[in-house]
Parts: sequence; C-alpha cells; structure tokens
Amino acid sequence: MWQFETLRIDEVLQNSAPRHQVVVSDANGEIVTQSGPEHLRSPMITTTQPIYDAGRVVGAITINHSLAELTNSSAIVLGATSIVAFVTFFFLRTFPLSLLARATNQAKFLASHDPLTNLPNRALFNEWLVHSLYDMDRQQGALAVLCLDLDHFKEVNDVHGHAAGDMLLRQATDRMMACVDSGDMLARLGGDEFAIIQKLVDVTSAPSALAECVLASLSEPYALETGEVVVGASVGISIRNAGDKLDGQTMLRQADMALYRAKEEGRGAFRYFENDMNEALIARKRIEANLRTAITQNELELHYQPQIDLSTNTIKGVEALLRWNQKDDGMIPPDAFVPLAEECGLIVPLGDWVIGEACRQAKEWPDLTFAVNVSPAQFRQGDLVATVKNALEREGIDPSRLEIEITEGVLLSHTDETIAVLAGLQAMGVKIAMDDFGTGYSSLSYLRRFPFDKIKIDKSFTMDLGLCADADNIIEAVIKLGASMGMTSNAEGVETVEQANLLRNQGCKEVQGFLFSKPLPSKSISELLTDWQWQKYQNVESSFSKQERPC
Repeated sequence: MWQFETLRIDEVLQNSAPRHQVVVSDANGEIVTQSGPEHLRSPMITTTQPIYDAGRVVGAITINHSLAELTNSSAIVLGATSIVAFVTFFFLRTFPLSLLARATNQAKFLASHDPLTNLPNRALFNEWLVHSLYDMDRQQGALAVLCLDLDHFKEVNDVHGHAAGDMLLRQATDRMMACVDSGDMLARLGGDEFAIIQKLVDVTSAPSALAECVLASLSEPYALETGEVVVGASVGISIRNAGDKLDGQTMLRQADMALYRAKEEGRGAFRYFENDMNEALIARKRIEANLRTAITQNELELHYQPQIDLSTNTIKGVEALLRWNQKDDGMIPPDAFVPLAEECGLIVPLGDWVIGEACRQAKEWPDLTFAVNVSPAQFRQGDLVATVKNALEREGIDPSRLEIEITEGVLLSHTDETIAVLAGLQAMGVKIAMDDFGTGYSSLSYLRRFPFDKIKIDKSFTMDLGLCADADNIIEAVIKLGASMGMTSNAEGVETVEQANLLRNQGCKEVQGFLFSKPLPSKSISELLTDWQWQKYQNVESSFSKQERPC
C-alpha cells in the first residue's frame, strides 16, 4: 500500500478520475491544490480531514466521491457507504507524502506572507523583529526600522482601478528589493504600507542611504496597463543603538511617527524619529479624543465672513467658517483640527453638522446667500445630496440661497461619481463654487467638465494686486474667463481699498476680506446688517502706487 507515497495524487486517481476529487486547502479555507475533475455528478459523499503542523491545524484535505455510476443497482447503493469508507481510507493512507509536505509548507507560507507581493506580512515581520533585536543584543550591534508608504497611491486605485494598483505594488516591491541587502528584511504591513529591518547598521549613514535608494526608485514612473503613473513615497526611521532598551513595537511606533512627520512636511522625503514627535503625537491624540465629543459638548460654532457685491456696495451673502471653542485649550484654529478630522473619519459627521447649523442660522438673514465648504471625504463617504436636502427642508430654506464650495481635491478622484453628486445638488437649486481657483494644476479642465456657478480667486493672488503686474493680469484673465462661462467671480483676502477698487474696475462682481469684516458669530452678522455703512469705501479714490514690485 505504501508504494503510492512517492506518486502524485493525479497519478493515484488516474483510473478513477471521473468519480474522485481531492482538494487541499489552507487554514483560511483557500484552495492550495486540487486533483480530479472540477465538477462531480451527484449524489456525492464528502470526507474532510485536517492537516496538522506541530499540533496546529494548517489546512485540510477534502475528498469528494461521486456515487452517480452506482445508482443503477440498489444492491450497490446499499453497499455504497462501505465502498466510500474503503476508498476514503485508501486515499488518506496513500495520499502522497510529498504533496502533503508541499501543501503544509504552502499553508505555512500563506499564513506568514502577503499573497500579492510574496513579502513577509505583519505577523512575520513582528516575529523577525523580536529575533533581530535579540541578535543585536548578543552582537552589540545597531538596528534600524524603516516604515514607508506610497504617496497618492489611493488615487491610482480610484482612477486606474484596483488591478492597476496591484500591479504598481508588485513593481514597487521589486524596486525596493533591489535596494535592501541580503541581511535586511522587507515586509508589506498592509495596503501601501511597507517596513524594513536593517541590522548591524552604521547609524550615521546606512539608514539614510537605504531611504534615499528607496525614495529614488519608487519615484520613477510605473508602466501600468492603463497608462503610466508617477507616485512617490515617504519614509520614517527609528534607530536602536547598542545598549538601548527599545522593544520592537516601540521602534515601529517611532518609525511611524517619523513617517507622519515626513508626510506632513511635504512627502517624498525621509525623517528620523525625534523625541518631540512623541509629544506631538500625544497632543494630536488628545485633540482627536476631544474632537470626538466636540459636537455633543456644544463646542463647535460657525463664524461668517460677509461677501460684498461690488456693483451695489451691499452685503449679498456670507461664508460659513467652522470654529472649535475647546473648553480646556480655548479657540482652536481650523487648520489644527480639520485635517485631523479628515484622517480619523470625523469629517463626515462634522460636515453634516456644519450644513445643518448653517441652514438653521441662515433663517436670521433671509435676504443673504450663505456658503458652506465641503470636504472631499464628504463626497466619498457620506450621502451629501440627502444631507443637504434634509437640512434645507427641515429649516425651510430656499435651495438657491445655499452655495457649496469645493476645492480641486474633491475632483481628483472618483471624478464621474463626484460630478454626479454636484449635478444632483445643482438640480435641487443649490449653487456650486470652486474655491481657491488657480492654486491647483487642473482648474481649467474641471471648468470644462462641470458648469460651476462661481469661481473664487485665491487670496495669494489678491494680495499682490497693484503691486505685481503678473498678479493683475492673472486676476483680470480669471474674471473674464468666468464671465465668458456665465460664472460669478469672487476675490478672497481683500484687505485694502486699493485692491477693492482695482477688482471692481476689472469686472469682479464679489469680494470678501478683512477690509470689510473678519469672520463674525451669527448674532454679529445681524448687527452688521443693521449698521452697514459704506460711505468711506464709496468715496475713496484708487491710489495705487505706480511702482511695481517683482513677482
């Protein structure tokens, strides 16, 4: 009977292939190998036996036996159970040991490696890191952990599809493998996150050299079936010198904090862990925890900046701006918590609150339009059309009074889906404005794809009006472009009478900025509307200096 131990399972089953099927699967139920026909005729009897490795179940063998050819004889049918029992015993005893070993090894590999890149996974990386630290203790050597992820990888998935993203990850793996030494370990921790263990390093140069190699190789173009794309990477590095007592998980956290700093400072670079990063992370976590209760604690409020109609010198609308008045830390600026809210998944409930609160307070100024900024995450994760519709109906607000302001970031991914959402809002009567116009790289192409109601000129251009010929020409061109496409132009950041006069002379319809008012609480807007006087602005002549500064 043991003569079959050296044979392949398909050879064993050759004579009875139409009726027998053997399937070997791993611990997760994924098929490792299969012999026999793909489909068997019913009725069938199935027998499954686990595969063990060191007392742990690493897979299973399933034998399916078709009884279709036995059903013509009732006597044979009555004896089918005995026959199948014999066949099952036969195959379990004669199942080739080489195939069992291969199946077991494959199951172990799948449990410890990433199936897409064949790199070690997080579990094996953590195990290897513990052993590496032990080795470095014995050898009095240094060790580095590098954490990295690809910049803008999600956009590749969104625009080109997940198959293209998988192809990019495999190419990126090959490039990184060319950078690491034979004693290093490269692992895929998940998604586009990777990590490297670098042992016996010269801490003054080796980690930097490795990071530079990885960054340079990953920044080269990737040839995908859907076209060529370019993505970069960011790297964070943690060092453990001889004699240090850092454990592996602490090193991973440090490298991750350094990675976050590299991304925060512009991406495409590497940073070493520094102690202040830990303090910054603690502060960040505290802000995140407080932010989660900000809505229920009534700590959020909206301030409004007036928008001025230059043709009538009147307040025509307001822009709602979120403020967080935290009970312990006081007024926290939006730049300190809005990006954090986007990262930790709080921006959707935060954004929904802003829309609802703006609609509620706008009832106090029935003659004004009001603008609300919307994050890209609200398009991807929320039901923006329903949120806006419900808020308007609940407060009895005319949809034509509401303006939704978006930046180019909203249109960078899921463009067709995003445009469908914008079209749904416009169909309701809501106005759509492109904010920070001119600061991105695709503004004109977006204007062709979607009929915006308004374009807002970024304050970085407004500040140079009358002082820089290029700024004057750019703004004039944007205003004419908007007018030709039936869009209203709004210039932000107006701080001087000269800027306001020049914008009016260039045909700009609407402005906002500190010249007229800083953002105010809702009750102050009502007071401002009552007291609004503009004689000082109406009577001031333009007095621009003829001397232009370099741009």
